Amino acid sequence: MRRGLLDLLADPLDMSRLELDATAEGDGQVLEGELRSGSGTSYPITNGIPRFFTTQDAGQLQTMRAFGYKWSKESTYQSSAVKGNYAAWLFDKYGFESVEAWCRHFAGKRILDLGCGAGMASYFWLTSDDWKAEAPWVGVDISQAIDVARQHLGGVSNTDFVQADAMQLPFPAGTFDAILSEGVLHHTPSTQRAIESGARVLAPGGEFHFYVYRRKAAVREFTDDHVRDQLRDLDDEKAWNAMRPLTKLARNLAALKVDVIVEEDVPELGIQAGRHDVQRLIYWNFAKLFWNEALDFEENVHCNYDWYRPTYAHRQSAEEITAWCLGAGMEVVRLHEQESGYTVTAVKQ
Repeated sequence: MRRGLLDLLADPLDMSRLELDATAEGDGQVLEGELRSGSGTSYPITNGIPRFFTTQDAGQLQTMRAFGYKWSKESTYQSSAVKGNYAAWLFDKYGFESVEAWCRHFAGKRILDLGCGAGMASYFWLTSDDWKAEAPWVGVDISQAIDVARQHLGGVSNTDFVQADAMQLPFPAGTFDAILSEGVLHHTPSTQRAIESGARVLAPGGEFHFYVYRRKAAVREFTDDHVRDQLRDLDDEKAWNAMRPLTKLARNLAALKVDVIVEEDVPELGIQAGRHDVQRLIYWNFAKLFWNEALDFEENVHCNYDWYRPTYAHRQSAEEITAWCLGAGMEVVRLHEQESGYTVTAVKQ
């Protein structure tokens, strides 16, 4: 961690100021040491990252391990195909036409990437020539993925990395001018409380950009929870392997390239009238069987594991999201709706 990060940090338990005891430093970074609060609580610094690990929630611990494992499999998300697809999806749903536009929008703002994982959502603009690093960018993740993020982005100027729980952030109120939380808040014990936690550390006038899952058709909702329950007691490697037959089924359904006509809406199943590819009809209404032919097999397994593995993967409605933001003192100024979820920009009042 950079010594300057200390000015942004607070004890997540009581928000008291922290004192630094550095035992190893190098290249302008505190590599090993300890942070201590006035109450006597201490937090370790290892591999250049302060570790604020406080949760005892069993579901959150399982979700933490699941994503730590996923992001450790770098070969399943580092290809140009994965990055290209992901970048296009991000820019579209957050409303930025290019990397340059994203950089202009966030220029000079103190940014929190809340639940940054391996740093993928910020990678495209932080590594762009258009990013001037005028203010701190802080990546936070509850899992060991934060070490992967530091590996990928630690060379970018003005970046810091913190291991912490989104529900108990180690920052004073109003610390950040903007927050990005890409597909994270629904992986906590409560999406609503995670939104409130983020809003607390956002300055007045600041923007909270986040993506959360949307509630799906009734049968799909049942199947999602059923498969997730089947994986719950497996270790991460076995859970990953359990996604292989599911991914093969998705691949073979997609290979059919057959459409079916739904003549009328079927509201009881949440199916709309129209022409549907068979694989997509099943995907959206009966079971998530992800397949993208531009990706290799393991990259597709990664996407199915991402959905089914974590204990916490809440789905919500647009009405709930809007109400939760309002209750947290924010106004929703943009809500981009897709079949998969909602991408939101909310402004702190």
